Amino acid sequence: MLKSDVLSQLKQFKQDLREANNRFEGVVKGSPGRFGFVTLEDGREAFLNPDEMQRVFPGDKVLAEITQDDKGRDVAKVVECLSSELKYFVGRYLTRGNGHFVDPDLNGLSRWIFIPPKKRKHSEVGDYILCRVMQHPFKEGKPQAEVVKIIGKDGQPGLPVDYMLAKFNLNGKNNARFDEKQAQKVLEEQAKSRTDYRELPFLTIDAATTQDMDDALHATAKDNGGWTLQVAIADPASLIEEGGDIDKYARRLGATHYFPDRIIPMLPPKLANHYCSLLAGEDRLVLMCTIEISAEGQIESSRIEEAVMNSKAKLSYEDVAAALDSQDNSHEFSAQLATLKAVTDALRQRRQQDCLITPDRPEYRLILDDNKKIASIEPKVSNSAHGVVEEAMVAANRCAAAYLAEHCKPALYMAHSGFRAERIEQIQQIMSEQCPGFDTSSLAEWYGLKTLMHSEEVQQSELPLAAIASRLLARGTLSQKPAPHAGMGLESYTTFTSPIRKYLDLTVHRLIKASLNNGKAPGINDRMVERLQEAQRNGRHAVNGAESWLKCEFAQTLIGKALPGTVQHTNGAGFQVRLNDTGIEGLINLGELKEKFRFDGTYFQHIGDQHQYRLEQPVEVVITQVDMEKKQITMELTEMQSPTETASPEATEQNA
Repeated sequence: MLKSDVLSQLKQFKQDLREANNRFEGVVKGSPGRFGFVTLEDGREAFLNPDEMQRVFPGDKVLAEITQDDKGRDVAKVVECLSSELKYFVGRYLTRGNGHFVDPDLNGLSRWIFIPPKKRKHSEVGDYILCRVMQHPFKEGKPQAEVVKIIGKDGQPGLPVDYMLAKFNLNGKNNARFDEKQAQKVLEEQAKSRTDYRELPFLTIDAATTQDMDDALHATAKDNGGWTLQVAIADPASLIEEGGDIDKYARRLGATHYFPDRIIPMLPPKLANHYCSLLAGEDRLVLMCTIEISAEGQIESSRIEEAVMNSKAKLSYEDVAAALDSQDNSHEFSAQLATLKAVTDALRQRRQQDCLITPDRPEYRLILDDNKKIASIEPKVSNSAHGVVEEAMVAANRCAAAYLAEHCKPALYMAHSGFRAERIEQIQQIMSEQCPGFDTSSLAEWYGLKTLMHSEEVQQSELPLAAIASRLLARGTLSQKPAPHAGMGLESYTTFTSPIRKYLDLTVHRLIKASLNNGKAPGINDRMVERLQEAQRNGRHAVNGAESWLKCEFAQTLIGKALPGTVQHTNGAGFQVRLNDTGIEGLINLGELKEKFRFDGTYFQHIGDQHQYRLEQPVEVVITQVDMEKKQITMELTEMQSPTETASPEATEQNA
């Protein structure tokens, strides 16, 4: 057996030999055309011509020989395909002559894949299908696939969701067995040794139809004007074996996914909706977060402990809002609700002052008919009860982050670094031009966004500076150590208030419980974090994809109608409009108009001789076309409009 140092030397020798021959490992990246690229380990991108791209799939890890063309660009020739992650994919069944193919629904892959006669499962032209790769194209350039499942046909009820579940591998059955007797035994045994809060009047506040209730609230006012807020969070970690079948399924899903026509639960329904759910009148195991809050809304201290509680009532958002807004003292829990409202109002005011609260993006509810098509779309409306719950959850999550920082290393945090590095000069230029007194050096730090949003000059500006700034931000990530969350204006943040519905929160629970009990903590490493983030992305993409499909179908019924909207995004060709009543988004192509426009990429606005279009500008549009293949909606302006208030002509011309 070779020793590790000898193996390391051989590996290094092999690497040196490859580089001496201009051969490097990399990952294939596709494009909208027939060509592609190889992203090398040192970050360079080498061009793959169409012939070379025919021999690989996007995502393949390859060994490529790198040369340079007459323009000095790196060009790759694939020497060896080291590995390929593409095993299953979805697409549409089609024919050309006597050949039968699938048109894959894969980013960066612009080719059909042949399906042999015996591998077609009676598919018909136009069918949406799930396929498995049978033959990789590297050796002969001719990939083959087999049909695993016929997902459905156009117009089939539920097809958009069925398709997205297959595309993102979310439709696997949860075959894990759940032992109800064992769960009841654990609940009863652990309740004996935990801190007992069963006599306190905890309340759950949620949607009327919710069954998997994972939080309950209780608050008391202090003589000094402050409060004690207690947030009880369901404790599924006590009933789920880490690494067991239930846990593996939950980890793969990453979260409960809410589709327009169904819910894909992360945990078995009996577990999520009964043994873990904080049902009224039932003893339940929880992690209790007790928070001491000053009269000014400052979090002074907190503690987290394992506890047992018994919710006294399940209240809906609507019922709670009605009681709070009317100040109806006849409600059975009016005193408790008033106290909860008082403490969460103080928390919000303090957070507005010291941290950052950004306006929520409008959300919409899709109302489906019996054929699972959209019958109507309604805006979701938040009320005072939503505000109570939201602020209590944010406070508990802040306390959980503080606990992790002190007791658990590594752990899991929600991180947001602020402005993207390549966009800092742009936002500094904007602020120096529009807000001369602003300290632009702060924008390179995580707290720069908070400083910008709190600026009176920004709030009073005629330009949509807050909207412009939001387009320049980095994406949020997960971090294994405490990290700032610029979007919330906090030095650290995590989430642990939804362990029934989010695997991230369940993992944070396990970290805290391991610390409380001097037990073994879950293994937190780069691969684990990467997989968790991938599961979260897949779920979001699947839900968004299904909703986009359904909205495109619904948009066909709106063609020709004048509808109010708001400019959401801009690019060199035009801009995207979101309809105010439905949230449906479509594209405006300014190149088709007689008036010529210049695109100001700094301020994200289009400037014409007579009209201007910028972010958050109200417009009236007509839907003219819906491309169901691309799931793309095209709109036209009903009337050329300019903002009612504009920046100074000098600033506009300078930035153009």
